[in-house]
Parts: sequence; C-alpha cells; structure tokens
Amino acid sequence: MIVRVKENKLSRISEKREFILYLLKIKHHVRIRAMLQKYIQHGSTTVYTHSRNVAYKSFLFAKFLERKLGATINYEILTVSAMFHDFFLYDWHQTEGRQRLHGFRHPKIASENAQKFYDINDEEKMIIESHMWPLTITKFPKTIEAKIICFVDKCCSTVETFKR
Repeated sequence: MIVRVKENKLSRISEKREFILYLLKIKHHVRIRAMLQKYIQHGSTTVYTHSRNVAYKSFLFAKFLERKLGATINYEILTVSAMFHDFFLYDWHQTEGRQRLHGFRHPKIASENAQKFYDINDEEKMIIESHMWPLTITKFPKTIEAKIICFVDKCCSTVETFKR
C-alpha cells in the first residue's frame, strides 16, 4: 500500500511536469497570460486561471481516459484549445455591446482572437467554438478532445462560481 501511494504521487508529479511542458510550448504564453489576467471569469477567478484550470483538469481527465479506456488523445491540441477556449478579452459582466449575449458569442470571439494571436489549426478552432455546447446548439463537440474540454469547462465553471 505504501509503495502504491508513492507511485501515485510520482505519477501525479510526472503528469504535472508533462502538462507544464505542453503549456510552455504555447508561443507568447507570458503575453497571453497577461491579457487574460485582466478579466474576471467566474466569481473572483480570472479568465487566465479559469483557462489554466480547464486545461489542467482536461489533461488529467484525458490521462484517466487513456489509462482506463485506451483512448487516444492529442495533448498538444487539448492544451492549446483549453487555454484559448475563453480568449475573448473583454469584461463580460458589463451589459453593453457584445457582452450582452456573451454565452452565445464568446466561443466565436475566442476563436477569432486565438487565430490572431496564435495561429490555431482547424481542429483547435472547432474545439474552441464548440466548448459552450449545448448553448451553442449548432457547434457540437466532435472529437474526444472537444468533448473533454466541453465537460471540464462546465465543471470548473460551476466550482469557480460557487467557491467562497
């Protein structure tokens, strides 16, 4: 039992290091972090912290699915898409302008911003634009990475909203 606990702890450390390496592969990560830390997402959580939470929890959930079900996951696409899924760069709590229908509009805005700042590929674009499904009914998450991010985003959002 003691050996198993040590193995689990080492596995978590190894997974965290692996996640950080994927995160650091994102060009201009420091600049993007600075942009996303300016805005609050849920409760007192910044958009950057929320995006990082979604990316890390998605990474861990994907590792679980890989171990238990033999799922094949593209971790680079998963990490990039999760980090950019809420890349909308405005305070959505204000009720004027584009913010009024934030839940419906921000996936497309995030996708456009990610294309400007990072040059995302078509799969990453689809994942970002489908992360609010079923609210964005026509944008269904098609890949396993998209489904993971869609699910984990809802979980993280709920926890962050009700966290004191």
